[in-house]
Amino acid sequence: MQTRIYRYYFAFNTNMINDKNIAEMKEKILRILKENMYVATGCTEPAAVSYCASVASNELKKLGDDVFAIDVVASKNILKNAMSAGLPNTTKVGVNFAAGIGATHGDPKNVLNVNNDVKEEDYDIVDQMIKNGNIKVSIAKEPNLLYIKVTIKGKSHETSCTIADSHTNVVEITVDGKVTFEGKSNSNAKSDRISPKEIAELLSIEDIVIFCDKYLDVEKDDIEILKKAEELNMAISEKGLESNYGLNIGKNIKNMLESGNMHNANRTRALMRTTAAADARMAGAPYPVVANSGSGNQGITLSVPVISYANDKNVSKEKKYKALAISNLVSIYIKSKFGTLSAFCGAMVASIGAGCGIAYLYGGNYNDIAAVIHNMAGSLTGMICDGAKPDCALKIYSGLETAIFSARLALDGERVSKDDGIVCEDVERTIDNVAEVSVECSSKVDDIVLGMMINK
Repeated sequence: MQTRIYRYYFAFNTNMINDKNIAEMKEKILRILKENMYVATGCTEPAAVSYCASVASNELKKLGDDVFAIDVVASKNILKNAMSAGLPNTTKVGVNFAAGIGATHGDPKNVLNVNNDVKEEDYDIVDQMIKNGNIKVSIAKEPNLLYIKVTIKGKSHETSCTIADSHTNVVEITVDGKVTFEGKSNSNAKSDRISPKEIAELLSIEDIVIFCDKYLDVEKDDIEILKKAEELNMAISEKGLESNYGLNIGKNIKNMLESGNMHNANRTRALMRTTAAADARMAGAPYPVVANSGSGNQGITLSVPVISYANDKNVSKEKKYKALAISNLVSIYIKSKFGTLSAFCGAMVASIGAGCGIAYLYGGNYNDIAAVIHNMAGSLTGMICDGAKPDCALKIYSGLETAIFSARLALDGERVSKDDGIVCEDVERTIDNVAEVSVECSSKVDDIVLGMMINK
């Protein structure tokens, strides 16, 4: 409790703190943005499997050996999210294809863009390996929610790579049974990154709003990752509207707009642009996005609707990027309490962030933004995650439409009562309640959902 009291004193008695303290806080918050937002091509979980396989394969190639067989062991959340998501430049899906293409064609230097240059015909080799029974996939027994180990057998040698806790965190590499690299597998271990625990302790919703509104200088501060999110995530949205991907949610909204069967409003255009981007990404369209908290869909949901509203309203560049920072930071902060992977749909958390960013664009203050979170917690708290796949665009539509309405209610002075369900008077307690439900329920729900997915 002492830490919490000190932090509030630090943040809000701004006339009693010096420029150095503000600079230190700003440096940490900008680091949090940059460390939790990054460029990725294709769905993050299969991309992480491909990256892990490419690292192991690269060690095998150094020995002059060729890939013969691949064994993948992954946590339930990884398997669930990689099972049905599209891979770049192919109609193929699945963990086995992700591992195979990473091992045979992936360049580990590209990290989560490892499959950028893969062509459809490259998958033919992987397809044959699968038919021959040379790629096997199983559920990991390790406790990490995010865990991948890929072991590759050649004619004369065997190598492996293990990733844990975050999608690119290589914790071990082995060559012929000997450990050649060992990293940090505990998310609480010391590292150069600001850990989720530190983010949860450092920030609050009020801190985020005050920082972005009063101290973020979009001309002087390093916000290149926000600009990159605007560039790439809006670009894939356009691609999603031009071609047929997945369920074509965005394209169908566009058709309804053009036929007069849907009202041409800011809300509709934001939904159209966001779902079109998710359509393309989940179908494996070979276009990069800026992800947030390990998810490209969350990155899309946090950026495209905010940018859409900002552009339609013709707000200033300063207002747009501050709203985009609020959107992303709110989601990063909430996700720091949920964990990177959860039984709850991450797009719902991202929708909360987007709703907060949109409320800010319309002049909303801290109380309004807190009300958006209360309203979302009182409505779409428990949408389950049943893997990354084309219908994620439909879940994004549901979450974002509710978030936009929640923002509108908040700006009109309406919020879910503190006496209702898990919603409290203090927004931080509301967030903690939602996170607790997610953490406590995740393991059981994931077991049930993954069992249904495997056995159908």
